[in-house]
Amino acid sequence: CTLAGCASQETMAKNARISTSEAARIAENSVPGGRAKETHLEQERGRTVYEVELVDNRNNAQTVWVDAESGRIVE
Repeated sequence: CTLAGCASQETMAKNARISTSEAARIAENSVPGGRAKETHLEQERGRTVYEVELVDNRNNAQTVWVDAESGRIVE
């Protein structure tokens, strides 16, 4: 990662009120049989969100965005 990219990831992580594991659990609970495969922070529409990539019980890939401050699912 670039120096600027790492710094923004650090800033986003410091501002997040929920952890990566909490975001993964929230996303998994929103998808029947969902299992988180990858989770990372992003900026979307001015807010910090976790993008959680999951596989559901039919082995279909799905993506869920979880607000890093409130823990609510945004998409």
